[in-house]
Amino acid sequence: MSRHCATADVTLSQSFTTSSENRTLTDVEVARRLGVSRFTVRSWRLKGFGPRFLKLGRAVRYRSSDVDEYERQALVETQAPFDHSPR
Repeated sequence: MSRHCATADVTLSQSFTTSSENRTLTDVEVARRLGVSRFTVRSWRLKGFGPRFLKLGRAVRYRSSDVDEYERQALVETQAPFDHSPR
């Protein structure tokens, strides 16, 4: 097998992996994932809140990575740092 064919095979397999990993989500799928109604997701979008989205013609889609980032930003730390200094 030539080096060119091996490189082409790797590139081809990466493109299949990338396309399935980067599948976009509908507002219904995002709502289910975040535990809110689809109307809440739509309301957030109209008000400029919530995860970033793609506008493809009339269709609105969300990238999984953008929903991940939105979840990370919404994460609240519940552990306050323990103060070891004398009082």
